[in-house]
Amino acid sequence: VPRFKVRRPQRPEVVVLCDVSESVRVTSRLMLLFTWTLQSLFSRVRTFIFVSELGEATRFFKEARAEEALDAATQSGVISLASNSNYGHALATFARAHLGSVTRRTTVLVIGDGRNNFNPANAWALEDVRRKARRVVWIATEPRTSWGFGDSELATYARVVSQVVVVRTLDELTRVAAQLVPR
Repeated sequence: VPRFKVRRPQRPEVVVLCDVSESVRVTSRLMLLFTWTLQSLFSRVRTFIFVSELGEATRFFKEARAEEALDAATQSGVISLASNSNYGHALATFARAHLGSVTRRTTVLVIGDGRNNFNPANAWALEDVRRKARRVVWIATEPRTSWGFGDSELATYARVVSQVVVVRTLDELTRVAAQLVPR
């Protein structure tokens, strides 16, 4: 007698890479608050913050209330906030040290302006992440007209990721959240 096994849908996983450099400090607090709220919507959320070096801040988001988690993540010494942005170094570090935690169920969110201070972009690292992940969504804090000018590598990164969404208002962030939440 055939028996059908009912499959329960698996909740997707999220990995967040958030720039907390001086140029996006105000925006990054809003984005980290957004990340904190994702904890209840997904089975597993891992949060990484970076300026140049990359550090995991997941434990702060699991153990504390929102404002406390934001302060702890950025003021606990997980990373140095005094350096200049280096997306290439942070992405390469993530790809080398944490790529094994990315699966076909993982949505990777990269949050920031893509300003790399003329360092190597290391787009290969983002390509490696994209190959393993369900999708990679870049939440950009600058308008498209700024991409590719000066030290911006966002035009380079945009060619590699699944989607780039410009978020400059709370309404735009709400729209992105609606796209991410599993139905």
